[in-house]
Amino acid sequence: MSKLIIHPGFHKTGTTALQMALSESRSALRKKGFFYPNTSGKAQHRAAWAVTEKVWGWEKRGGKKTDFAEWEKLERRLRKNKQTSIISSEFLSQADEDQLLTLKNRLADFQVQVIFTWRPLPMMLASSYQQYLKYGIKVSYEEWLHSVLETPGSSKLTPSFWKRNLHGDVISNWCEAFGSQNVSLIAVDESKPNYLYDSFSNLAGIPAGIIHEPKEKEINRSLTSSEAALLLEINRNFPTERDWDSYELNIRKGNIRALTSSENLDPGDEKLMTPKWALEKVIEINLSNVAKIKSLGINILGDIDRNDFATIPVGSNTPVEKISIATAARAIIGADMSSLDRLHGKVISKEFFSRLKKFLKAKFRFPR
Repeated sequence: MSKLIIHPGFHKTGTTALQMALSESRSALRKKGFFYPNTSGKAQHRAAWAVTEKVWGWEKRGGKKTDFAEWEKLERRLRKNKQTSIISSEFLSQADEDQLLTLKNRLADFQVQVIFTWRPLPMMLASSYQQYLKYGIKVSYEEWLHSVLETPGSSKLTPSFWKRNLHGDVISNWCEAFGSQNVSLIAVDESKPNYLYDSFSNLAGIPAGIIHEPKEKEINRSLTSSEAALLLEINRNFPTERDWDSYELNIRKGNIRALTSSENLDPGDEKLMTPKWALEKVIEINLSNVAKIKSLGINILGDIDRNDFATIPVGSNTPVEKISIATAARAIIGADMSSLDRLHGKVISKEFFSRLKKFLKAKFRFPR
């Protein structure tokens, strides 16, 4: 049987760095008998979106649902390849039981190994909110916390948060589909930069030293409280008549990328603070996650019982009424010109088909 290694996340656990490392090492991996498919970007996100039926963007304002053909295209490449294949996308962690059953059936003739990367939920709270800010959310951190923590397991504002962050349930579903003996977890340790790459190599059977910290590791730092407040205000004022393509180009790949890819910080900027009540509640949820993961009998590397939560900034965020000129300047610098080219193509296509439709309606009268 052909072997397939699936890395389904979780989000905010070094997934991007691992994907960049695998991408950079693609040729060296080939020589050692491992195939990491070269798809659009460094990971297999589009295939994952197809499996999970995820809409990329705003569903009613230009967001697109990825056709299942994207997974089928990747699957054909995996079947054609005779080496051990590796695919990675944290969006696979959102697959529900039915979607995993589909995967299981389609991959029945593969020997599947699943490797999760994991961090305690309390350490992912602020960064998760910031990720949703990048999708245009219009509520404050405190309002968002109430939405996800008042009834853990459901959230009207961001339902995907619990699909991916009830870690015990997610891993349990993957164990049900592929067998607990085929599932492993790496508890990521930020104090040991090479631990993620070494541990993944160990589990996957990749010779030591092939994958390592990427040479061109992109800067994607957390937003400060002031920067988060600025982005929130941008989201609240973004014109409703403009669609996802416009937001992705101007805000996600313009303002936000200009901020998070800069190492410059204003000395007076505070970190985003998590209220004490929220941290206490999410620590309880994390304990429940950990207990369930342990009960599954999977292979665990690293310290899954880590509780070094004293490093998390706790308190109330000072209301932001002013930001520095330097922060404002960083926010307005930057746009992804390749995205601009793609956007122009989309706009032209949309306009062409709109005009064609009007022309056909005017030219022909179809019987009712």
